[in-house]
Amino acid sequence: MEKQTYEEIHDCLIKPRINPQRRKDKVYIGCGAGFGGDRPMAAKKLLNRVKELNYIVLECLAERTLAERYQAMASGGDGYDSNISEWMSLLLPLAVDRGTCIITNMGAMDPVSAREKVLEVASSLGIHLSVAVAHEVFVNESGSGSLPEKLVNMEGGVSTYLGAAPIVACLERYQPNVLITSRVADAALFLAPMVYELGWNWDDLELLAQGSLAGHLLECGCQLTGGYFMHPADKNRNLSFPNLLDLSLPYAEISSSGEICVMKAEGSGGILNFGTCAEQLLYEVGDPSAYITPDVVVDFRGVTFQPLSRSKVLCIGAKPSAHPVPDKLLQLIPKHRGWKGWGEISYGGYECVKRAKAAELLVMDGRGISWCQFLCSFLYNWTG
Repeated sequence: MEKQTYEEIHDCLIKPRINPQRRKDKVYIGCGAGFGGDRPMAAKKLLNRVKELNYIVLECLAERTLAERYQAMASGGDGYDSNISEWMSLLLPLAVDRGTCIITNMGAMDPVSAREKVLEVASSLGIHLSVAVAHEVFVNESGSGSLPEKLVNMEGGVSTYLGAAPIVACLERYQPNVLITSRVADAALFLAPMVYELGWNWDDLELLAQGSLAGHLLECGCQLTGGYFMHPADKNRNLSFPNLLDLSLPYAEISSSGEICVMKAEGSGGILNFGTCAEQLLYEVGDPSAYITPDVVVDFRGVTFQPLSRSKVLCIGAKPSAHPVPDKLLQLIPKHRGWKGWGEISYGGYECVKRAKAAELLVMDGRGISWCQFLCSFLYNWTG
């Protein structure tokens, strides 16, 4: 196993790339996970079905999951995603064989230890690979940047939404098989391999805007391919259950000129069309004229979607906003206070009962027992 050292520490200023090389005319990037707790088998299906994938991104971190990892680490547990061994055991053999680089934010609060776990899994599988880490560190006041033996990269649990630049730096230096990050803006996980492979620079704002659009569309996995689109009362969204059970994770083809086509695997379930793309475009967007990422502030108002086939949609029209460079980065700070809430999914409106029954069927397991029934049974037995 190749082990990189941790001598490189950079400040948060993004410096222009020196003579960036265009390595490819097109790059293919897939989404292998859209949230913590997503399905590893869906990622493996995507790898099996789409042989041209250059990168697969496992986006498994959110504010809640980051807080959970901080709490676990503070209690002596793992600061990284506890499912990383399962994911890597399943994906590494095929990804390494295909030359598909895995980029993931499963590192959470302790990406350095996550790297060691990945190397351990690879060793058990007899796989030789390189694992790089891009993450936030706090240097001491003297600026020496000396690192302790066990590096805790976020002081007091404070975590900054980093952009694509540190990932690009790792790709340039190490060309790793696996790249692990701490908290990175979701779209930036996808933008980084575009910048690296297509020869883009940090002042190519038009290209960065289009690349960030692709990242934003891909970041939530099956939300783009019909996961939130079923409505039995609507003839345009009346997807069958077998169709949804084989729901495909999405991927994208991005050209050096910034042309984006989002896709799903041919013959797979789900749906990819204008409606699913428009729905995901507006996900977690406040001001569509100024969608803020650490890399570029994007104007989504002119975005259009042109279906090219049942499995391919051309996405154009993202532009840098009037003030395209963010002047601040977002930080998350954990606090031992507040409230714990309980949520439920409710269905209202026309044919709401059909929609609720559809949701119930989709969470049934092979024994015909729904997740909710299993949970209630477990709680009854535990309390009884």
